[in-house]
Amino acid sequence: MGIDRWPGVDSFRDVARISASAWGEASDSTLEVFVVGDGGPRTADAFGADRMSVGGALATPTSAGLLLSPKGGETRWNPQDLATALLGLAASGDVQGAVIIPLGDATPAGDAVDVWGPVPAATQRALAKLPMRVLVTSERPLLGFNGMSASLRSGRESDAALAVAAQQQEERWRGIAATGDAIGSKGTLLGPNRLSDAPGSGAAGGLAYCLAALGGTLTRASDYLADTVGLSDAVAGADVVISVGGPLTPVTMDNGLATTAARLAARHALPAVAITTELSVGRRDVMAAGLSGTHEGEPGSDGLADVVRRVAQTWAPRRDA
Repeated sequence: MGIDRWPGVDSFRDVARISASAWGEASDSTLEVFVVGDGGPRTADAFGADRMSVGGALATPTSAGLLLSPKGGETRWNPQDLATALLGLAASGDVQGAVIIPLGDATPAGDAVDVWGPVPAATQRALAKLPMRVLVTSERPLLGFNGMSASLRSGRESDAALAVAAQQQEERWRGIAATGDAIGSKGTLLGPNRLSDAPGSGAAGGLAYCLAALGGTLTRASDYLADTVGLSDAVAGADVVISVGGPLTPVTMDNGLATTAARLAARHALPAVAITTELSVGRRDVMAAGLSGTHEGEPGSDGLADVVRRVAQTWAPRRDA
């Protein structure tokens, strides 16, 4: 079972504890629980390890490297604070593994380009030896028909004022991309030639793009975290793969834990089940994602416990069986 957030429950760890307890009440079968997190700025809360201050951020040691999170319990990244943390880590020269920056798709608390500093190329050189893994929960590119401005207008195309604002945003980021694409060019023959066309570069209000231009590698958050916590390896010996998270929407279906769990299950011809507080996609989308079933529960601890018991009764042997 992979654990994401559950609305109405305070922490990832509480979601895991309630899920394990409810499963044990309904079934004698063994349940392995892996706290994965949501890929957003507070993902480090899922790991529960000691943290150390690194400039404008906190760093949590993991098996893959240092997982960063904003200071003070903030739920959004301040680009200037993040830049201070990254430059400090680069200057220290003793980072083991990657520096993992979970963005999700949360709008930053400030202008994304502030992470560059006054001279982007100089910041890139300063961070050249710092391996950065940027976790995103959106495949939206920075520019183009599917870029950030298109996302802003989605469903509100008739709003003239919004159309003007979207156009202004597109023009601003096109100018920024003239700098970012130049310093972030990979020179590859496969995939997008421009960084601003790369999937995920438009995540987190363009902060993903700015970090990628500085040398960061854009990565699907749920896949990377599932590997990090051991969920990917554990699936091989399972009978069913279950994900627990909040609303299942078109966005979370494309980039969330439920779909990652389904992909992992498919490798071993196993069923995958998603537990959610709200199902906002159709049956066809559920099937296309590789999910064998979905179960809805109410927000809060009681709602979570109830739906986990129902899933256990459906997918695991009962005690009287």
